Amino acid sequence: MCAENFGTSVPQTQHESDSEEKIQRPTASTVLDLIQTKLEDPKFDAYELMRLVTYVIATLAMRILRLGFTAEESYIRRHLAKCVAPLRALGRSIIDTDKLRERADVIFWDGEKIKLVSDAIVGWFIEAMRQAGLGEFERGMVMRNYRDLAAQNEPQLRRQTER
Repeated sequence: MCAENFGTSVPQTQHESDSEEKIQRPTASTVLDLIQTKLEDPKFDAYELMRLVTYVIATLAMRILRLGFTAEESYIRRHLAKCVAPLRALGRSIIDTDKLRERADVIFWDGEKIKLVSDAIVGWFIEAMRQAGLGEFERGMVMRNYRDLAAQNEPQLRRQTER
């Protein structure tokens, strides 16, 4: 009922600037469809989604404020006002989901997958040195320096990724 009632039988008054500039306002269904589409994307931008939800709530509020005081308009106002609570709940859900996603983005440093990735990167690095024409002695020296740098900087990198 909420999405369908943005354009009810009571005509909306247009702002003078809207008609002069021929601005086409997005309808409730297009904004809600856009929100739903963005929610289906696992890499959604929570900030952008919250802006869209806020836009829908503001649109509802403006629609409510433009209604008069007839019985039909009071009925419409009451039902439009009931739409705000689910939209606020949606906003809270978006924020909670984004916080959970941030917590899920961690590195398990002692896991098999990170070892597989690091072994592959080191293998590529060794192959690049070989293709660059470095001899066995130079490659060994570079790898020892790399090992020392990694051992020195690994604790700091672990701390940074735990945040």
